[in-house]
Amino acid sequence: MKDKVVWLTGSRGFIGRPLVSALKQNSCEIRCFTNRPLDESGKDQENDCQYMDYSNSARIKERVENSGVPDILIHMGWGGMTDPGSKVHLEENVEEGKALLNTAFECGVDKFVFIGSMNEYGGRTGALSEDMGPEGRLTNYAKGKIEVAKYGFQRAKELGKVFIHVRPFYVFGPGQRPGSLINDVYCSFKKGDVPELGPCEQFRDYIYVNDVADGILRATDINESVTLNLGSGRYVEVKEFVAKLWDCLGGDMSRLKFGARPMRAGEPDQPKSFADLTRLKEHTGWVPENSLEDGVRLTIKKLDEMPLPQ
Repeated sequence: MKDKVVWLTGSRGFIGRPLVSALKQNSCEIRCFTNRPLDESGKDQENDCQYMDYSNSARIKERVENSGVPDILIHMGWGGMTDPGSKVHLEENVEEGKALLNTAFECGVDKFVFIGSMNEYGGRTGALSEDMGPEGRLTNYAKGKIEVAKYGFQRAKELGKVFIHVRPFYVFGPGQRPGSLINDVYCSFKKGDVPELGPCEQFRDYIYVNDVADGILRATDINESVTLNLGSGRYVEVKEFVAKLWDCLGGDMSRLKFGARPMRAGEPDQPKSFADLTRLKEHTGWVPENSLEDGVRLTIKKLDEMPLPQ
């Protein structure tokens, strides 16, 4: 049986790097793409990334003609991630997502995996199952993800294809962007400082990044169109997460002070909600393996091997 050929966007991102490793370990043949012009000098060569304009159908078809039709296309690339209120989520990201999906299906790709977000649920509380619609305020980021997913299911049905919509919850681990909570707390500890923390009274369903990569890999084996949650199946207060991280680092718990800085403007609602994993179990026979503490310890171990985040 031949190895699966997978095309992947977003391979250089926080989730993309461990996903590439998981796909390789599963003997997949991978081609990585970006829609940003490449910097030949260094970082952009990570994962042998190639440039492709996702909104240009002719260029996408050219790629397929030159390289052959992949078995699966995983679309994780999404611009403007640091600003959930940006118009880019409703304009360029949606345009590119729809064009890439539509052209891929027209070229013969049978399975398209789209990485959405738990923010698509809005302000819902309790166990969140995949058939629930959004409630409350939605960020532009969430609206864009919802629009691309809706289009994907529609086109897959019309063309007899498979569209898999994965909704990761709050992903943590090494390699997060500068200024992330984990990097701030880790760097403060390493420098002997006290982290400047917000109230940290939100609730989140945290999942370790390697579990997300594993879940996406398993989703590629599904042969019907479906939305899947990827979370731990429980929520914790952000304070508890920070305390766990600080304690695992060996920090003095009495030094942690919450509320030193306000919550960022535009933050999505973060109520007491968590992923219902029933459908994930039914379709994959699997649930994420790492506990919160396991994930925190693995994160610290990896960060200790890397240059101190800036």
